[in-house]
Amino acid sequence: MPILCITGLPGSGKSTVSSILAEMGFRVIVMGDYVRREAEKMGVSSNEAATRLRVMYGSRIIARLVLEDLRRLNDGKVVIEGLRSREEYEAFREGLGEVKLIFTVASLGVRFRRLASRGRPDDPKSLGDLMARDYRELAFGLGDLIGLADYVIVNEGLSIEDLRSRVALIVREVYGEPNAG
Repeated sequence: MPILCITGLPGSGKSTVSSILAEMGFRVIVMGDYVRREAEKMGVSSNEAATRLRVMYGSRIIARLVLEDLRRLNDGKVVIEGLRSREEYEAFREGLGEVKLIFTVASLGVRFRRLASRGRPDDPKSLGDLMARDYRELAFGLGDLIGLADYVIVNEGLSIEDLRSRVALIVREVYGEPNAG
């Protein structure tokens, strides 16, 4: 059974797409939760932990942690949110077989407004902070993933109903379920 993976820059709508998929019965695995957990153990910010982990253990470290958990769970439809590199994508393809990649996109201003209202401690406080975070995530290899994406959702100016419809279309195409959504 194919696994759905979601990627995109911060604030592009990955979590919203994941929430819609959760409503449709998918188990959602958020790679950022693994980074935040490791950051807490290290006593550093999640931004710093994301870089340290990849430098210390390689670009596939977060994917490996996710794969360890998935091997134990192995039930139902799964969506993995938050891939940051081709190496993570390849780790999931090697470990899980068929992977369908969804890339969410939104402009810098829209993403900043979304993140400013979210209220996580690691959210950017200025456009400059967001651009620095974008740079770091692009340096991990996130930009390479758009070329590998099976689906791109431009998540700007959409109502939640429109976004839900787009996600349902993807689910129907991937899983062949006429009543998905």
